[in-house]
Amino acid sequence: MWWMKCIGSLLILGGCGFLGWEKGSALRRRIWLLREMNQSLTVFKNLTGTYRLPLNMVFMRISAQMKMPVSDFYRRLSERFEQQEKPEGTLLWQQTVEEMGNLFDAEDRELFSRLGHFIGIQDIQIQASAVEACREEIRERISMLEAERPGRERLYRVLSLTVGGFLVILFI
Repeated sequence: MWWMKCIGSLLILGGCGFLGWEKGSALRRRIWLLREMNQSLTVFKNLTGTYRLPLNMVFMRISAQMKMPVSDFYRRLSERFEQQEKPEGTLLWQQTVEEMGNLFDAEDRELFSRLGHFIGIQDIQIQASAVEACREEIRERISMLEAERPGRERLYRVLSLTVGGFLVILFI
């Protein structure tokens, strides 16, 4: 029976260690997603400001250029614009952000939802400045998360293995 305890202990430690690794991976994924959204907003600003394309075409072009899941976000926006007779950019943007809520972290979802107030408005300059302000905030978040990332990943690993060790001691 001692070998069952050893195998169980290894499984508990491995499972808890995996949870810590997964949490660190989610942090890296969030940083990557913020970079993709920042890049997509650059393309959005160029297409709406320079070329003055309609929003459904802008969203379709962005979805073709970005990687998943950001491309899915813009593809869904484009489909919603095509379905509406008189599409309202603000409402459709915010609905899509809420619908794809599992894609974004809560803080990021709130940031992108705020940006929705300026999507599709008539004054291109105000829309461009709102997009630029959002891009700046994204860059600040990325730099903050990158600075915190090594410490957080180490913390996640140590905590998960500590909890695993505690559970092993508790069950033995």
